[in-house]
Amino acid sequence: MAPRHYPIGLLFDLLASNTALPWNITVHFKSFPEKDLLHCPSKDTIEAHFMSCMKEADALKHKSQVINEMQKKDHKQLWMGLQNDKFDQFWAINRKLMEYPAEDNGFRYIPFRIYQATTERPFIQKLFRPVAADGQLHTLGDLLKEVCPSAITTEGKKHCCISTFSMST
Repeated sequence: MAPRHYPIGLLFDLLASNTALPWNITVHFKSFPEKDLLHCPSKDTIEAHFMSCMKEADALKHKSQVINEMQKKDHKQLWMGLQNDKFDQFWAINRKLMEYPAEDNGFRYIPFRIYQATTERPFIQKLFRPVAADGQLHTLGDLLKEVCPSAITTEGKKHCCISTFSMST
């Protein structure tokens, strides 16, 4: 079976306890395990992946209208704000991606990804509208009941974890 590459935040949520970090990290500078880990050859690769996720989320939410109207400097400000932990710099641009267009009855779809730790299928994605046919707003519980009903248990066991496509969702 091929290794699965989960986001670091998801791994932390799955493995961390309240008292200790879930792992010790050892950095090696030779013999990178290419067959076990995804190799990001540069910061530009990570930035390109981030922007791809942003575009994917915006396509679902706003038909790509928001991200396509941004200038290159806006994309760079969004990335630099995230990379340098500058919330105000990041939010000045990300706010546009989070605006709920009331005239269009809100977002078209909610971008989400459910990672499954107990199945061979690593994650679930599908189109999910934020508003039901009767006009009621959907909740996170509604999403889970529809796409991953096994995640809702009375025993409190973790069957899956939810991640968004990007910081803008």
